[in-house]
Formats: sequence, structure tokens, C-alpha cells
Amino acid sequence: MSVLIGVTPDTHSGRKLKTRTPKEEITYLWDQYLQALLDNKALATLLPVTLDKQLIQKMLQRLDGIVLAGGNFDVPPEFFGEEIKPWLGKLKPKRSKFELELLKAAMKKNMPILGICGGMQIINVAFGGTLYQDIKEERPASGNHQQTVRKDKTSHQVKLAPGTRLYRMMTGKKGKTPLPLRVNSTHHQAIKDLGQGLTVNAVATDGIVEGVESRTHRFLVGIQWHPELLYPEHKDQNRIFSAFIRAAKTR
Repeated sequence: MSVLIGVTPDTHSGRKLKTRTPKEEITYLWDQYLQALLDNKALATLLPVTLDKQLIQKMLQRLDGIVLAGGNFDVPPEFFGEEIKPWLGKLKPKRSKFELELLKAAMKKNMPILGICGGMQIINVAFGGTLYQDIKEERPASGNHQQTVRKDKTSHQVKLAPGTRLYRMMTGKKGKTPLPLRVNSTHHQAIKDLGQGLTVNAVATDGIVEGVESRTHRFLVGIQWHPELLYPEHKDQNRIFSAFIRAAKTR
């Protein structure tokens, strides 16, 4: 039987995508997230954004794993004890609160969780960590993490930490030395203080954290890049999805 993976969607309201009423929002998701799961023989469903904790629990009862997807918005600084700075981007508080509640509930069930881009950042916040509200402003010596080439192309290198789950996922080995990996990059926020209970499993050449994983959960991995855009041409990126789905099958 195929596993069922719940994916957090994005929400939109405004002029570019017309809604039928001023208060109505559009719930959507870039197709490649779902296609990556389908290509690995998993069923996928978008999760409706809600702050009802009972409904969140009912969702989790029917799911085998969770993907926290990225999106063009920032995590509210109040989540990690900071004031809003001038360079903060768009906020979607309801979606962020939903993802945080969903994540915490799924963690209690030891459910397999994969966080991508903003999904990795919300994982760090859930573990008590903090974020740079903007890399360029707060770490000006860092490189550019918002590539100008197509998003399905790689733009910089990260190094995978030996002995981590992510390293084993990508190589099948524990490893003894850092492993270079080319990735794409579409983010302006990044991890500042690492959350307690997390291990860094990937770092960019400029020191920006590009991946984390839980030391206590069966499968809880976050990555800053977008493997769903890379895996059709970069087959090694599919190992992230296949390992996640294997964990969901043995839940």
C-alpha cells in the first residue's frame, strides 16, 4: 500500500490571483513538490491551513509523513523572540502558526518529517533556534543565496557532514570527510542560532547552515535548498525523497 504524505501549502490573497470575495484566500502548491512524491510511489495531499488543534490531530492520524514546503514569505520574528527589522519580507502568520502546530504535533508522534527551505527554518524555530531575518543585512560577508539562474539549476556548493543521516541518505555510508554537493539557492533568511536537539548536516562554503536533523526523532530532516526542482536532472537529489518515503513506510 502506498504511503500518504501531507504537504503544507501556500496561501495567497491579493490582486494578482483574483479571489471571489475580499476575505477569501487561494490555497496552492508548486506541482513539483507533489510530483517528487508521486515519482517515488507515494500518495500526496495538500493540508488545509487551520489553527484548530483537534483537526490537526485528525490529519496526522491519516498521514504517514509530513513535508513542510517552502514559500515566498518569512517566519514571523516573534516566533524566535525578535522584533521585526526593516529588511524582513512578507509574512503569512496563519500559515506559519499552522506549520508550527503541525510540526510539534507530528514530532510527538515521531512521524517522519522533511522540511524544505522555509520548512527547515520553521524546524529550527520549533527547537528553540533563531533566524537571520536577512542574510545580506545581518551577514554581509556571506555569499548570494538568491540565485539569478533558473531554479532547477545549481548555483553553489554545500558540504555534507560525515556521520549524519543526510550524509548516509546521499551516499549510503557514514563517511569520514565532508562531502561536496551542488545545490540551488532561493532564500534570504537562514539559521542563526541552532535549536537544541538539532545537528547541522550541511553547510555552505560561506558558513550558512544548509541542513539540520534531529538527534532524537526517527526521521526529522531539514534542508535549505529545493531538491524537488533538482531531482529530474540531478538524480542524487532524489535520494532525499526516497529515504523519507522509506521512513514513512516503516512508521
